[in-house]
Amino acid sequence: MMNAAVSCDGKKVATGLNIEERGWLVSLLGQQVQFDVPMRRHTTLAVGGPADALTMPADIKDLTTLLSGARQRAIPWLIVGGGSNLLVRDGGIRGIVIALTPYFKGITAIDHGLEIVRVAAKAGTRLQTLCRYTIERGLAGITFAVGIPGSVGGAIAMNAGTADGWISDVLETITVLWPTGRLQRLSRADLDFGYRRLCLPTPEIITGDHQGVIIEGTFAFPRADLQHLRISSQKIKEKRRRRQPVGVSTAGCFFKNPPAGPSAGELIDKAGLKGKRVGGAEISSRHGNFIINRGNARAADILTLADIIEARVAAEFGVRLEPEVIIVGESNHASKSI
Repeated sequence: MMNAAVSCDGKKVATGLNIEERGWLVSLLGQQVQFDVPMRRHTTLAVGGPADALTMPADIKDLTTLLSGARQRAIPWLIVGGGSNLLVRDGGIRGIVIALTPYFKGITAIDHGLEIVRVAAKAGTRLQTLCRYTIERGLAGITFAVGIPGSVGGAIAMNAGTADGWISDVLETITVLWPTGRLQRLSRADLDFGYRRLCLPTPEIITGDHQGVIIEGTFAFPRADLQHLRISSQKIKEKRRRRQPVGVSTAGCFFKNPPAGPSAGELIDKAGLKGKRVGGAEISSRHGNFIINRGNARAADILTLADIIEARVAAEFGVRLEPEVIIVGESNHASKSI
């Protein structure tokens, strides 16, 4: 039976966590756990209902205990980074949301070679922090990511990239924490990267959960001319400002590009959908693959627009668009999640 609780907005909401489970989280994390937190505060789309619990473990020990305890209690959990590629439905998230950005951050140079510098970055580090770190030290290989929001862990999990490069191109290893408490380092050769995805190997059977948590990534960056990198990064920033909406709530590109032919944005543009609105959500007039929250959108508005886009593009061009944005949470909306 669902329990009644008071949310951060002062409204009564349903929660899947009982008193014992809440007490366990408080005893483990203290002030690093909040209950019934509206996820619109933690996503760049600024929509989404409440998460039963938002947790911010301070170190590996706390995270390991949290994962182990959640597994023992059969409580679902979800890792979030910067919330830049995430749409939470209006019904919110049952279980535990684990945010790594508050504490799992930091960058360390681990090998200063003559031609290659190897750098370790924790999963909660902002991707733009890593970009600035490399550019200011004359390290090439990741300037393609300038302007891409989110965390390093999220960038690895989604194989973030553009036509100019992918995070998998410079990644050497990742460190993964499995729900059993096992820490494992995996080399690039162990990892199955694809377009906007990473499949981790499952070396052991974990009852009810095969999900691992990316804790850190190590990268190999070639040395390059500092001034050239600064100029290149500035050009990339200016290009993004010209082509993409700025100063608005969005999750970036909403759909994956088809494997061949025009991009998703081009198809949406040709379908005449730029500027279309549903409630507080709007398809950007600057870039068709961006859905904007104009300030009062619900997740349902955005999902309805996504359904309209999918149907129109399929009808006019015979192309089935797939969401790039990760869709989670509960709602009565009929859209499919990934």
